[in-house]
Amino acid sequence: MSYFCKTVEYCFEALPLNPQDWAAAHSNNISPKKNICHFQKYYYFCCIKNRYKKIMSNRVKKASNFFFWLLRCVFRPVLWFKYRFWFEYNTSKGIKRPCLILANHQTIFDQFAVGLGFRFGINYVASDSIFRHGFQSWLMKVLVSPIPFSKGSSDAIAIKDIMHVIKSGGAVGMFPSGNRTFFGDECTIQPGIGKLAKKLGVPVVLVKIRGGFNTKPRWNSIPSKGKMRAGVSRIISPEELKSLSYDELNNLIIKELYFDEFEWNRKEQIVFRGEHKAEHLEIVLFYCPQCGQINKLSSKGNDFLCECGMHVRVNDTGFFDRIGNAEKCPDTILEWSKLQLEYVKSIDFGQFIDKPLFSDENIRFSLVKRAKNQELLGTGKITMYGDKITVCDKDFPVDKIKDIAIQDMRRLTIYTEEGAFVADFPMHGNLMKYMICGYHLKNILLNIERGYGY
Repeated sequence: MSYFCKTVEYCFEALPLNPQDWAAAHSNNISPKKNICHFQKYYYFCCIKNRYKKIMSNRVKKASNFFFWLLRCVFRPVLWFKYRFWFEYNTSKGIKRPCLILANHQTIFDQFAVGLGFRFGINYVASDSIFRHGFQSWLMKVLVSPIPFSKGSSDAIAIKDIMHVIKSGGAVGMFPSGNRTFFGDECTIQPGIGKLAKKLGVPVVLVKIRGGFNTKPRWNSIPSKGKMRAGVSRIISPEELKSLSYDELNNLIIKELYFDEFEWNRKEQIVFRGEHKAEHLEIVLFYCPQCGQINKLSSKGNDFLCECGMHVRVNDTGFFDRIGNAEKCPDTILEWSKLQLEYVKSIDFGQFIDKPLFSDENIRFSLVKRAKNQELLGTGKITMYGDKITVCDKDFPVDKIKDIAIQDMRRLTIYTEEGAFVADFPMHGNLMKYMICGYHLKNILLNIERGYGY
């Protein structure tokens, strides 16, 4: 009813008046708003009713149980044969809508993997970037009713859609980190998730996915055969929600959803067989700890190499075997990423105010709007300086950047007050160095220590 009240207020304040419509009701020049007759009231009522219907028609509908049943019939055998995935169904028995489902994020098909464990439809919160693909996006909206969310800010429209689905008796699925893991551990979870969970007041179902990173890492295109599992790790009841503060609830969710793939597999020793486990690893790792240089790395099959002669190989449990000149190299991708971050923190960015730190060519530069197709602005070069990122001659000072995100491994999105700007990289281009440096400079500017986009 609150939507209706807001619509009434909007119509009376902003509705344009057509003089012809008032001819039968007016015999003088008095303003219609000062002399509302029965005809005028009826006219306003019809306008309000139509506008209210339009507002409600744009709301996300509760996901269909029947269609999700069809999806489960299709994806259960597909995920098993292709990825050896299985949901531990005994952990999700008795769970009903309405509820909020939260999970860690490892692969591009996590929403299907989580959906297999429940006997009802789920409205997933998804990045608005997936709504920019024409007919495919339209079909997805019609069939599964996802909730678009803009990563650049706290999206008030998405919050309203989430609340609408819950009030309609539906279930909302979210990956609170908003990011698939780059290095095998869960990406940073934003603290606002606790406040949202308390506001919804429905059971919070926590799902943990295991083995997804070694099966299909974000930067790789060919999966390995191993063992991937998911199951409900905990359910937070509405009563427990009320007893917890925002901080306590945030910490509980972060603790329950955190997962380190390498720590897990040190104990499990699950074998992941494949011939391409290191391919495209240079998309996320740009620093060689052996020689201390950047942008010298390459990959082939299971091997990861540097021009300095460093050579490591990803073994069947996901760890590095040192083949040659690799004494300074760690045994996991996660530990390597930490050395890479320390290197970025050691850079004296003051020396690169007027000269580039690094750059990449053949970039497609676009402007995008929330859940809309993107508008091409040009093609050219992206450059990192000590205080800004420049794309196709457009400067993005660090203090004007609201957020930086990597999407689809070839798309760097820069969020500003002007909108979201997208830099599409060629194959094998390293986007990670721009995101890490951007976050680091932002942290220095704000004198804080926060996540680095992962």
